[in-house]
Amino acid sequence: MWETAIFFLFSGAAVWFGIQQNRRRRKGWEDAATAHGLQIVEASTGWLPELRARAGLVGVRIESFGDKGRLTRITVEGPVPPDFQSVKIRPEAMFQLGREIEIGDRYFDDTFFIEGPARLVFALLDGETRRLLAAVKEKGRLEIASGELRAVLSGDDKVAEVLPLLLEVRQRFAPPINVLQRLVENATEDPDPGVRLQNLLLLIRELSWSPETDGALRKACSDPVLEIRLRAARQLGAEAHGVLLELAENLEEDAVSAEALSILERELPFERVNAILGLAMRRRRLQTARVCLEAIGRRGAAAGVDLLVKVMEREHGELAPAAAKALGEIGNPAAEPSLIQALQRDDADVRVAAANALGRVGSAATVLPLKEAAERSRLDLELRRAARQAIAEIQSRLQGASPGQLSLAGAEAGQLSLAEAAEGQLSLTEDPAGQLSLGDDQ
Repeated sequence: MWETAIFFLFSGAAVWFGIQQNRRRRKGWEDAATAHGLQIVEASTGWLPELRARAGLVGVRIESFGDKGRLTRITVEGPVPPDFQSVKIRPEAMFQLGREIEIGDRYFDDTFFIEGPARLVFALLDGETRRLLAAVKEKGRLEIASGELRAVLSGDDKVAEVLPLLLEVRQRFAPPINVLQRLVENATEDPDPGVRLQNLLLLIRELSWSPETDGALRKACSDPVLEIRLRAARQLGAEAHGVLLELAENLEEDAVSAEALSILERELPFERVNAILGLAMRRRRLQTARVCLEAIGRRGAAAGVDLLVKVMEREHGELAPAAAKALGEIGNPAAEPSLIQALQRDDADVRVAAANALGRVGSAATVLPLKEAAERSRLDLELRRAARQAIAEIQSRLQGASPGQLSLAGAEAGQLSLAEAAEGQLSLTEDPAGQLSLGDDQ
């Protein structure tokens, strides 16, 4: 009897305490809502308190959430721009379904998984909006889906801090939104260079016809980030020739200078390319130096032979084979002795490049060194293939020879044979080196 009475007494006290606690929670929500210009529309206490408020077309719902209602969820809704229903922003997780968009802000991209129409997403997520969303994330769990902004908080003390952040984001998402204008602003004014670059690339990719895009490109040609200048100047073409030339010659970033030079190299005189090559080699800008070597090779100028030979003989790593390849492209026989000498280099890439080049510039005198190089490197299949191909190319150039006539296969060093010779042709047999024999019927 007494036990039952005590049970009901304590149960009633727990219910009363819970109701009072929920009333205090709801009162805190009401104070936060009214402090930010919202009008209370509906409020309930009970076991799971809930509050609804409005300010014009913007609606707010604050409610208990999660296990035993210990969490608080704030939902903000209102008018949205076209396609906003497809936008989803939620915490980044190891496994996500959908096509993720990365906007160029490393912290934001690592923190959130973003989906939706690319133009709209890039337009909406400017620097200030990203700051506000990151601030919400620091207080709780943020999610944007189905046109709503939601934040789940672990304590009611954070409601007063998070609610104004969500309302401000909601305001920044309110229509009408000039997507093109926002993309232009993000491409030229965003504080994060990665975001500026990604917005600029989006404009180039999808909105290159727009005069606004042209304006953004011209402004981006003065961006402090060299890669952004490069992308803008490349799109503008002849109008930004000076920007490309500056990027090619300043060598501040090797990859940028190399790409700028590759765009311009057909327009630059040999002397200027040579000057850039010298500076690139001194400063060890290897990508730019390689583009210079390739450009010299494509020009086919005899003036470049001595320069390329010097690079091939003195350099190691990627520049020596690049110089050998360029010598082959020039096709000047003057390079033959140096290329033959390069067949003895320790660097396998140089040997292969020299063999390939000799296929284009070599004479009959090159055949034996090629065969010897292949025999010295029996395990280097790439060199052996290059040597065979080079010999075949040399054969095809010999006056009066048919492909396959000149052969070193199966013969001692220095012997020549005419493969598949017609009856009566002169050949060197498997006899000792230097002997001549005629066919059995002669």
